[in-house]
Amino acid sequence: MEPVTLSAAAIIGFIFTKVSETLIGKATEAVVIPKINELRQKIVSKLGIYHKAKAEIDKEAQGLQPDLKRLETYLNLAMEEDSQFQEEVSHLADEINQELEAEGKGSNIMNVYGGKAYQQNHNKGKFYNADTINVHEHS
Repeated sequence: MEPVTLSAAAIIGFIFTKVSETLIGKATEAVVIPKINELRQKIVSKLGIYHKAKAEIDKEAQGLQPDLKRLETYLNLAMEEDSQFQEEVSHLADEINQELEAEGKGSNIMNVYGGKAYQQNHNKGKFYNADTINVHEHS
């Protein structure tokens, strides 16, 4: 199976939204939870060197919603500046995605924070971010 390369937006959405908590709750495989924790720690540690990113990470620790777009920007910057870090993050994210897919954790989750929607199809490794949501009903 060809791994899906997740974008920085997808990885940030996974790490800093309720999606990760839901996935951790559903992850029964002993291999998945340590990988999720490792990915999170790696990202938090790396982004902590950027003052504005650290402020957003601290918001989450206080129970507030961080600015995901800002964290995405800093993750992209960190990955651009450090190719080894990019490789490690991408590899871990792909491994987690493959493990979840193998476990058949294929349901959709959508969370809305501050008017922005974050949706993930677990087994597809895709996040859909939207400033607005349009519902089209077909008759």
